[in-house]
Parts: sequence; C-alpha cells; structure tokens
Amino acid sequence: MSKRKLLLLSVFVLLFIFVSIAFSDNSSEVILNFVNIKKRNLELLYGIYWGPFKVGESHIVITPEKYTTHVYTAGLGKLFFPFYATWETWVDENGTPEKVIIFSNERGKKRKKIIKFDKQRGIVIYQKILPKKKAPEIIPVKFPVYDELSAFVAAFFIDYKKFPQAKLPLYIKKEKHYVKLHFKKEVICKVEKKNKKCLKIEAHLPQKSELLKRTSDLEVLLLEKERYPFSLKGKLPIFGSLVGKLKKVVIN
Repeated sequence: MSKRKLLLLSVFVLLFIFVSIAFSDNSSEVILNFVNIKKRNLELLYGIYWGPFKVGESHIVITPEKYTTHVYTAGLGKLFFPFYATWETWVDENGTPEKVIIFSNERGKKRKKIIKFDKQRGIVIYQKILPKKKAPEIIPVKFPVYDELSAFVAAFFIDYKKFPQAKLPLYIKKEKHYVKLHFKKEVICKVEKKNKKCLKIEAHLPQKSELLKRTSDLEVLLLEKERYPFSLKGKLPIFGSLVGKLKKVVIN
C-alpha cells in the first residue's frame, strides 16, 4: 500500500473514531424540558424492605396542583434509625414546581426549608426555617427546572420507546443539574396474581440529591399502562439494597 493510501486510511480511521465518540450513548441522551403529565388524583403506598425485613414506608399523594410524599422508618428501621420526612411540591400546569416545603426529623433533629420558584424573574428564593431560621437567599436559575419530587412524577410519563435515554433539568441545593433516565427493557410484573407489563428504568441523580441522599442510583419497574412504579430499588453503601414495593393504590 502506498504512503498516500496509508495516510488516507489513517485519516478515515481517525474520523470514524471521532464520529463514534461524538455520537456515543452519552450524546444520545435527550433533554426533556417538559413532559406531558396526566392530571389525576392518586395515592401510592410503598413498603420499604432491607432483605426480608420491613424498615419503612413511603406514602405518595399526587394531585394536579400538588405532590406530597411522607417517608418514615418502621419496625427495625425505626428502632435503629428513627426518621420521618415530608416533601411537598406545588406545581403549575406543566408539572414544574412553584413552591417546595421540605421537613425532616432525624433522631430528634428537625430541619425545614422553603423553596420558591419565580420563573418570571428567573430566580429561586431559598430559606431555611429549622433548626434556625435564616434570611432568604436569592439564587439565579435558568428555567425550566424540576425539583426532585416533580421530576420523579414527570419520569412516569416519558415515552421511553421514543426517548430510551432522557434527561430532566433539576434544581438541587442551589444549582441546576440533570437526572438521567435510561430505559433498559420490558419485564413482566406480578400484580395481584396478574401479569402486567413493566418498563425497567435506571435513574441516576446527582450526588447532591436530597430525596435520595443515601443512594443516587435507582432501578424502577414502571407499570406501562398505569404509569406509576411497581417497585424501586436503590443501593446503600455497606448495607446493600433497599427495595420499595407497591402495597396500595387509591385512584380518586
């Protein structure tokens, strides 16, 4: 092979490598600023398990105007790690946050904060209330953004067949980040002795996550027709996996 042909071949190989990197899986992630969220009234109750042991519960209430979650330890969890938290998010017609109130009581140490989203001014107003009330902070943010709870609900309604790798813009701890959602495959979930189709989704949150501060990687089995999780699984350092299993659904 002549030097000229060898040079052309080398250039072609380098171009192929460059194009392969440029269009790798990471670049195929689509940023979804808004998701078409179904307006409904829904209550979901999950038992939280560490192996065979029930260690907590999570109660989620979804309405067109507001999302609320209560998380608390139970059984062995309550004995070794008494914890209770509520997360309330008021949303607009697009399902993005207008106001968030977060309260937690961890071993008697109470924390509370209020976050307000002013889209017209392009700012977030952040204020700590407990353990000691502080003056509000004004933080510039590029909208649109979700908070963690509204992003969790929005993720139910992504068309994963069309967008198998998607990202949602996320406001966490005074910064804009992204939650990454990857559709892995279809599986069958056993729901009240009936086989139902689920979508296996992997979610990766930034390390700054407050909603999942002890594990930022989550595996979700999403009921395809109903559009809410059948189960959630997250790994904890040293202790292994915690699994949230759907126990009760109330549709109003």
